Order: sequence, then structure tokens, then C-alpha cells
Amino acid sequence: MLNKLLVPGIVFCLALTGVPALGAPIETERLIIRDVTGNISPESFKKLASKADLTLTKVLQFWSTDPRIKQFGRIIVEFDHSDPKANYSFFFFRQEKGKKVRVVGVFGGGEAPHHLAHKLTSAVFPNSDKLIRNMMGEASEIRFGNPLSFPMCGFDKDCWVIALSQAGSYIPLAKIGSEHSDWGMEIQNNLPKVKDRAKQHTSYLEAGSFGEFLINTYGIEKMKQFNQMSVSKPRPWKEVFGVALEQLEAKWLEALRLRSREKEEKISTLVKLLKDNPNTACSSAQDLTKER
Repeated sequence: MLNKLLVPGIVFCLALTGVPALGAPIETERLIIRDVTGNISPESFKKLASKADLTLTKVLQFWSTDPRIKQFGRIIVEFDHSDPKANYSFFFFRQEKGKKVRVVGVFGGGEAPHHLAHKLTSAVFPNSDKLIRNMMGEASEIRFGNPLSFPMCGFDKDCWVIALSQAGSYIPLAKIGSEHSDWGMEIQNNLPKVKDRAKQHTSYLEAGSFGEFLINTYGIEKMKQFNQMSVSKPRPWKEVFGVALEQLEAKWLEALRLRSREKEEKISTLVKLLKDNPNTACSSAQDLTKER
């Protein structure tokens, strides 16, 4: 059986084996969609299957790419609504019938799952570097996903990053590594769990905002090239973008500061949430968004 995660906002790749107990799947040209608990009504399951297929279509169109079915087979999407409080998705590899397959597990979220676009992007562009996965995944989530998803939590990521800087919580990008431990997380029983929630939130926010800056400044093809080249050379910033990470980071932060002048009220709200309790800043921001 597939073990549940108790942590929102996680993207990871694990070599798990076995297939959970399943009902009849819905299959499309690019997806195999399953209800792993049988708790979803047939009508809702059809809507979720349609949502998954449409989201993947939008992801593929945005990135101008194919779903890599010849290499990995169809992407498996498994919906689990056993916990009504769960709102997250994750990506991993699993062995099924002797083959390595891609799986996106979706927990809760009703008919608007959190991180579905993000994790489908990770399935299309698997990468062992957590920073690169999240830069690309968040670009999809902000366009085609649920705006309440972690780490946005209902607010603009750029506002969050300026707030992190003003609250003294900003982490230089060079210090955000590729492993779970670099993101305030650790592996327990073969699954990642949050060890430092504030660090986790900060890292995800910065990755998403910086990835968006690179796409808007250099274009989709450069980001795809960066992802591809990173397989053989760790984070080839200068080779792809022409300048070192420190210069890219400075340009990104300056662009955020220039745009932040029109968003001072939202930034002030986020600074207060971060200073009050950085561990609950996301959930508090979600509550504020729902009240609006």
C-alpha cells in the first residue's frame, strides 16, 4: 500500500514498489487515474479525472513538451480523499509489473486539488534537484493550480519574498541545496517529513518566485535547457543564462523591489504573519484569503 504523507507541499521521487488496493481506474491517452480508497463518488471521480487530464494538457501546452510516454508510460494519478483535512499532492517513481512508472498522489482538496499542476510538471520533468523541480512546478501551479496551495497560500509569491526579506527570514539561493535536508525536511521511514516548517516555506517561496523571474526574463526554452543540462552538470546557471547565480539573484530581487511599491499593504500583512509565527504563516494567510 502507498503510505500517506502528513506534510503539505512536498515534491519528491521515491522508488516504491507495489500497487495500492484500487477500484476501476479511468484511463485517458496520457493518464491512468485511480481512486485508491473508494471514498469518492462516481460523479466526483469523473470530474477529478477530467480535471487531471485538462491540467496536464495545460501544463504540456505551457511548456511546449510531450508527456514522455514512450520513456515512462502513462502518468498514474491516484486520488485519496480519506482525510478531509489533507490538501497536498506529491510525485514519485514506483515499480509496477517490473516497470518504473510515474505516480502523482493527490490527497484531499475536493474538486480543486492542491499542487496537482505542480506535481504533473514534476512527472513530465523529473529532476533529482529539488530546487529545479520546484522552480518549474510552481510556474505551472500559479497558472493552472489552486491559489491556496502551499507555498502561495492565497498570496502572490513575490510579495512573500519581499516580506521574508523585511522579516529577516530570507535565505540566499546558494544556501538552498538539492536535498530534502536543505529544505527543512528529513527522511523518516522512507518518506520526507518537515523538520523546520519555516525553512521549508521560505525555500519553496523563493524557488517559485525565482523560477517565475527566470521564465519571464529568459523564456520557457531557457528554463527547459537549464533543466536538461542539470542532469550532467549541477545547476549550470552561467552556461544557460549567461551570468552567475549571484547576479541572477540580484536582478530578481531588484525586480521584486521595483514591483513591490504597489503591494505594500499585502507585504505588510505577510510580514506580520511571519513575525507572529513563521510556522503558521501559510495557514494564517489561507484563512485571510478565505475571509475576503
